[in-house]
Amino acid sequence: MTVDQNTLRRRGLGLRAHDPERSHGGYTLYTPIAGPGEVRLVDIEGAVVHTWTSPHPPGRHGRLLPNGNLFYQGKDTSGPSLFPIWDVYHGGILQEIAPDGTVVREVRHPFHHHDASVLANGNLAVLAVEPLDPADAARIRGGIPGSEAPGGVVYGDVVYELTWSGEVVWRWAAIEHLDPAQVPLDPHFAREHWPMANTVNELADGGLVVGFRSASTTVAVDRGNGSVRWRIGPDVLAQQHYPHELPGGTVLVFDNGTYRDTTSVPYSRVLELDPRTGEELWAYEDNPPQNFYSPYMSSAQRLPNGNTFIAEGSFGRLFEVTPDGDVVWEFVVPEFGAFGAGVGLESSRGAQNAVFRAYRYAAGEIPWLTGS
Repeated sequence: MTVDQNTLRRRGLGLRAHDPERSHGGYTLYTPIAGPGEVRLVDIEGAVVHTWTSPHPPGRHGRLLPNGNLFYQGKDTSGPSLFPIWDVYHGGILQEIAPDGTVVREVRHPFHHHDASVLANGNLAVLAVEPLDPADAARIRGGIPGSEAPGGVVYGDVVYELTWSGEVVWRWAAIEHLDPAQVPLDPHFAREHWPMANTVNELADGGLVVGFRSASTTVAVDRGNGSVRWRIGPDVLAQQHYPHELPGGTVLVFDNGTYRDTTSVPYSRVLELDPRTGEELWAYEDNPPQNFYSPYMSSAQRLPNGNTFIAEGSFGRLFEVTPDGDVVWEFVVPEFGAFGAGVGLESSRGAQNAVFRAYRYAAGEIPWLTGS
């Protein structure tokens, strides 16, 4: 008997557990990050009910819009290559795609990376980078010495409000509103990109939440004047992903746990926080804690019944937990792909089933789905 040499495949794929009495149910959307451009929608039993197939590999992920169409972030493989790891996490193509695969609308930006979201006014909030001038680059603290991009360049994060016709109608630059001395890079990260945003989404009042992985920092930005309303830093977070506001004003975030100063063993957890104080209001971690760990990517979503849907992104493990932390649904992404050589990131080697994020939807949120 031939033994599969991929550890994750050997442990089992697809639906692994389901407690229908306690699960919220619904449909799960995920995008294999190393895939060619396929986005899967599976039912609660793990059966594929719909697939979108894009000619563009994922520029991280796709999610559903309120009208049931797919908002897809694709990778523009013809775009500029700023530094080796940029080729892993840049996107550049933002599309609304109908269930039949028709591209309803599209906009491109060559320096988009990691995340974008559709705002309440219909425009897009888009993460991008701009090169810092040498004086500002010299102000950046932390990181690996000498690890700037070619030419000694440091790229700084910006958020654009972009129309679907490509017009920038608002801009926020991290270097203009954050003090680099207070938001240093973790010493394990390259200095080519500061502070490396991975999340942007809208608050109920129109502000924005922006998360910076390499600085273990999340901020709320006022869209009126660009000021930072609140900041949660590395005293609470460690390389976090997908901070977003819940009803009532608290923030749910996937705290990856990489390089956490207060523990000797890395592990992940999901936190609900008071953003003004950083106080922990709810948390999920496994027992023992190291059984749940995604060093990068990942997400968490609060469901209407109080459960929380979690994507342990690095390993393609999607699961749902009750408020008490009991697992009531688990699915392991069965699609594997490979990034190929030369991407400049050790974790991108070999076949993997990783996802940047995953989302759970009720049937009523997918109006075109048969039987919904």
